[in-house]
Amino acid sequence: MKLPIDIDSVKGFMDPAEGAALYEAALACAPRGPCLEIGAYCGKSAVYLGTACQAAGGVLFSVDHHRGSEENQPGWEYHDAELWDDAANAMDTLPFLRTTLRRAGLE
Repeated sequence: MKLPIDIDSVKGFMDPAEGAALYEAALACAPRGPCLEIGAYCGKSAVYLGTACQAAGGVLFSVDHHRGSEENQPGWEYHDAELWDDAANAMDTLPFLRTTLRRAGLE
């Protein structure tokens, strides 16, 4: 498995072994039809899944509300202040996901 970007440069919590398992699952399933990711955060899993779908000639749909989970909110252990949008007074991971997908050639 060769990923199009340095996966460690993408924000996220996914272990590389979990990412490899996602890649293999998507590689096997993508020829049968579209794949669906629920919860993208900043795109680490989307790189694994999308790269496999691309290699298999398939497509990945990724769904996320982009406001972060409870543990990502201010005051919690996994809060990343860089993801906070003052204008929205909320987390906003969408710009980070879009940048990740663009960098990986997966838009």
